Order: sequence, then C-alpha cells, then structure tokens
Amino acid sequence: MAMDNIKIQDTSEVDPDLLRMLDRGLEDIEAGRTLPHSEATKEVRRIREARQYARANAGVAANA
Repeated sequence: MAMDNIKIQDTSEVDPDLLRMLDRGLEDIEAGRTLPHSEATKEVRRIREARQYARANAGVAANA
C-alpha cells in the first residue's frame, strides 16, 4: 500500500513558523479569504511585472 511509505513528522521535526503559516492558510480557506487559481496567478503576474519595471527604471531618475 502507498500509505506505508509516508512518514509523518512530529512537531519537533517541523519548523514552527511553517506550521503557523499552514494554520493561517487553512483559516483563510475556511473563512473564504482565498482567490480562485486563475485570479491568484494574474495577481502574482501583475506584482512580478511591476517589480521588474521598478527594477529596470530604478536608476533612470538618478541618471537624468
């Protein structure tokens, strides 16, 4: 059976910050504070493009 190969870590083996992030994510899902995948990927793309634009133009004013 495939489940025989799965090792469940106990709390002492897992980063507590990771556990808090996972708990918060689950709370967000339960509260309906999530985006559909297509909207989330559009938002990630928008943020990445804005950051790339800002990095590309960071020295423009200083060089004028």
